Amino acid sequence: MISTNRYTERLRSHHDALAPLRMLVTPITDFTTRLQEMPANRQPRTIYIHTPFCTHNCTFCNLNRRRERPPEEYADLIVREIETYAAYRYVSEGRYDAVYFGGGTPTSLPPRALQKILAALHSHLNVIPGAEITIETTVSDLTEEHIAMFKESGVTRFSIGVQTFSPRGRHLLGRWGTGEAAIAKLNALLDAGFQDVGIDLIYNWPGQSEKEIVEDLEAIKSLDLAGLSFYALILMEGTTLHRMISADQCPPLGDLVQEKRFFDLILDELTGQGFSLLEFTKLVKPGRDEYRYVRIRYDNGDTLALGAGAGGRMGDQIYRNPSDLSRYRQHVENPAGPSVMRFSVNQSYDFANRLIGKLEFGGFEWSALEAFPNGENSVGAVHTLTKELAADGLVQTDSHGLLLTHEGTFWGNNIAQEFASTLAKAFTGGGNGHTSVPHMSTGRGGSHPLPGVG
Repeated sequence: MISTNRYTERLRSHHDALAPLRMLVTPITDFTTRLQEMPANRQPRTIYIHTPFCTHNCTFCNLNRRRERPPEEYADLIVREIETYAAYRYVSEGRYDAVYFGGGTPTSLPPRALQKILAALHSHLNVIPGAEITIETTVSDLTEEHIAMFKESGVTRFSIGVQTFSPRGRHLLGRWGTGEAAIAKLNALLDAGFQDVGIDLIYNWPGQSEKEIVEDLEAIKSLDLAGLSFYALILMEGTTLHRMISADQCPPLGDLVQEKRFFDLILDELTGQGFSLLEFTKLVKPGRDEYRYVRIRYDNGDTLALGAGAGGRMGDQIYRNPSDLSRYRQHVENPAGPSVMRFSVNQSYDFANRLIGKLEFGGFEWSALEAFPNGENSVGAVHTLTKELAADGLVQTDSHGLLLTHEGTFWGNNIAQEFASTLAKAFTGGGNGHTSVPHMSTGRGGSHPLPGVG
């Protein structure tokens, strides 16, 4: 049952929530000069490595992915990029607490190529002992050789795009292999001693029945997973699935009422099985999945971004590598060249990004507003929005702060976007911004609306 009239359409991605922050960035051209002058610090940072290749394309994916194996030189290009950045004191003396291999499908690279990249990271950068090192992968692309190499190389965390265990659902979504094969591969990782193994679950796909989602949840309960990310399917124009539905070749997506019912079912079933809700779309076993990479990014920590199409942040600069492979190759040869998109951010951007991050994790304390850059008049706009949301039953407040209700969590990205828009307008005097920032890849599900935001 939908219990609010505030929204007519549900935003299903944190990409949408962060979009208003585009108002708060400014293009720059002197990235490498500024990087050379920046003093080193010991704040926690992350590294993001992007592999924009897939051995096959899912029917629901609209991202710019190459349906092919990566060229042999791709790992060498990333290693050279690591070596180039390591020449900057700010980069080489930083402390890296989390590494994330995203895509695409990083395991479309052979084990020896990934091992080469991991070795270069440890050789040239201060990746701390016990760092969280995540590999995104699919069941079909993760081999026994990959698993053995990851164990030897210190990988700690896996995010596996299962999406569904249902035979019909896997066929519709373009997943390779059976649900039974997916369970076997997950158990192989767990048997190898990896404690932080999680999956992506998609719900409300075309024609999905309540029986089918219950069967997915039963499969999850049978596994000793550390966590899962769960997403309502987003039907994007131009995808194979969109064309199939338009041509009546498969059922349409369930309506919003069904989507809410499935959302409630996921929470009801899994929070009773040892999982806790960590974020809008994230359930974890306490003490098993720290989600360190995302936490650091939302706390405005730096991200050294490597690979074609990767986006990251260094100090007050955010940037995006070129997606085109030939232009990325030119960037590796000449990091100061014009192919990389670069922007600067300020205190207002940092404040908004951090507050939206707290909302993504369920709420914030009033003390978080004390650092508000624009003074009491702007804080008033935030309190006005808070009162409206509380009246709609989407948040609850007390003397300590604001928490999302169960209903608020379902509408979390809508709420976060309202806060982001309110903050951006407060910081720009209500203007519409002055620059456009394209989507780019920073991990955690692929394309993101801003460089350096994940």
